Amino acid sequence: MGSPEVARKRRAAGRSSAGLRIAVALAMGLAAGGLLFGQSNDKGGGTKSGSLWSFSIASIRTYWFGLVPTGLDTVLEYRGLNLVPGRQTILENDAGAGYQYNYFYRQPDGSPVVGSDSGTTFSQLEVVDDLGIRQGILWNPKLRRNLVEGFLFYRFHYDNNYQDPTQSQLIFQSSFPDARRALINAVFAGFDYNTTVKNRVHATWNGVYGEASAEWGPRAFFNSIGQADYYRFDFTNWGYKTFYTSSTKSNANLFSLYGAYQVRVDYAGGSQIPIYVMQSFGGRYFHFRDGVGDAVRGFEEGAYDTNFKAAVNLDLRATGPGVYWPILIHGYLIPGIYTFLDAGYYNGYFGDPANTPGGFLASTGVGVYLDVLGLGNVTALIGFPFVGHRIDNAPYALVFHFHLQM
Repeated sequence: MGSPEVARKRRAAGRSSAGLRIAVALAMGLAAGGLLFGQSNDKGGGTKSGSLWSFSIASIRTYWFGLVPTGLDTVLEYRGLNLVPGRQTILENDAGAGYQYNYFYRQPDGSPVVGSDSGTTFSQLEVVDDLGIRQGILWNPKLRRNLVEGFLFYRFHYDNNYQDPTQSQLIFQSSFPDARRALINAVFAGFDYNTTVKNRVHATWNGVYGEASAEWGPRAFFNSIGQADYYRFDFTNWGYKTFYTSSTKSNANLFSLYGAYQVRVDYAGGSQIPIYVMQSFGGRYFHFRDGVGDAVRGFEEGAYDTNFKAAVNLDLRATGPGVYWPILIHGYLIPGIYTFLDAGYYNGYFGDPANTPGGFLASTGVGVYLDVLGLGNVTALIGFPFVGHRIDNAPYALVFHFHLQM
């Protein structure tokens, strides 16, 4: 292990390396926002013809019951390269940072928490940055963008967890090496297929997105802070189908009905799987990286943090008449209501000496949302678990959140 003096120098070097990477990630995100804010890239619609740069906000991070904005996730793209004739080559940087609540549902010995959520919440600074390239393989002439892409990214992830001395918080009693701080470097690569398009008049979607990826973060990638040494494989698929739309004479939404589904499967392994990897699905999009507990609506975010995880979501969504508000960019606020049915499976608690078995989860519920500026949704939902049960044994959960570019 070396002498205490050598160990002290290594920790100091790690702090310096972490500070440099955080500064670079924040600088790229802030520079993009300052120079390019206002050029929006819709996830389903590509960029305007002739535009080489695009910038968008992928999600807003919040604190204090989701009411106080404390961070952003941003996407910056450059499309000025054409490595393959007739296909788009996209350089992309996804940078995000925020001060936020997080959750940890493990006992000090590594076994999962049961029966109470006491001590599971803590405050966290998180900084992330994915920097890489997407290369078109097949072209979609109708949408004038790539239909199938291959991608390769460098992934940076930094967590700093803050202890509240007035509380007994489980994460700070844990023996996981990244319980207080983690600096994780990894690479991930894969393929995606995308035909999704948003109708801004009706606030509905159509099309399908699919993605398969592999992620690798060995200890040798300067992962001494938190000792990450892992790999994971991920499959993601979501899609939409519009069933009915009607408009007013002024071409504003009157009523629309559409369905949505999502399927996610993720497996992680290695000698030291980071906490954030156990609690999340892999893949490219920031706001779809939650874990099983959050994906099956009505259960606890951060819970069921296993090596293997899967989730299926089915939604039926209806939008109502738009409320005209001339100071807004798109003029209308469009309300919506939806019902959902979710299911999930989890198995393999890394670091659990009891080898606690996994299981199935399922829930149903309803929600309401408001499409704001044509760019995102404010959502409130109530979820009722009916297979499995919440860790706190509550019969339902109320959830509020704000998602951009849903």
